[in-house]
Amino acid sequence: MTARKTLRERRLFRDNGRALIVAMDHARSFNTITGLKDPNAVIKSVMSAGADAILGSYGTAKGAHEDLGNGGIWLSADTTPDTVVSTVEYALRLGVDGIKSEVYPWCTPENDRFGRRNGAETIVSTSCLAAECHKWGLPLLVEAVPFGWPAVEERTSETTAAACRIASEAGADYVKAFYTGDKTSFRDLVDNCTVPVIVLGGGKVDSDSDVLSTVSDAMEAGAVGVAIGRNIWGHDNVAGITAALAAVIHDGADIDTAVKLI
Repeated sequence: MTARKTLRERRLFRDNGRALIVAMDHARSFNTITGLKDPNAVIKSVMSAGADAILGSYGTAKGAHEDLGNGGIWLSADTTPDTVVSTVEYALRLGVDGIKSEVYPWCTPENDRFGRRNGAETIVSTSCLAAECHKWGLPLLVEAVPFGWPAVEERTSETTAAACRIASEAGADYVKAFYTGDKTSFRDLVDNCTVPVIVLGGGKVDSDSDVLSTVSDAMEAGAVGVAIGRNIWGHDNVAGITAALAAVIHDGADIDTAVKLI
């Protein structure tokens, strides 16, 4: 790794190589997200409670630096081969620490929620973006979404693992993956991927214990961190759930201990 990349990764990850990332890029592609009405208030709360980095789109990233403190920031970006250079240039001007993009193996416009994604094209875009990011020492996190959104029925542990391997082979430095439901299959996913794996948070879950248990299992199975959105900024106690997740990720706290922090 280059010196520049190492400096950026020191803001994105703790010395133990693990990270709690608060995902805040939902408003770029979903309907109104009320929990993110004031992103800077969320950033201030989660950073003070133990988060290591945030994941935000351009609007959030542009105004985040005052409240980030020493935390890191991933820029969530959509690219095509023609736009990767301008995307990386803008990321560097913003001063972000890394870029996150998405790859959609086996997706077609017919089964995509937005009716526009082609899986093969996203793989090409990812490879082009990886080359440009590596030129500038900018870490690249790629979210692997087999068959696109929502495609829940097609998303098995096997297709999820295969999509993650495709993302790593396309040039990702880190892969953001769905949890496959159990430690054994997720360990297989981690072992099959050539780069470190970060677990994505998924939909809103009502049970704090369930969220913490999933994170604990994923970390035990080899994940290096999590990127969670709605289960943090959509929580009644944003700081409390952040502190509980940080305790599980960084301190190895058991679920009963972590729940008491909420």
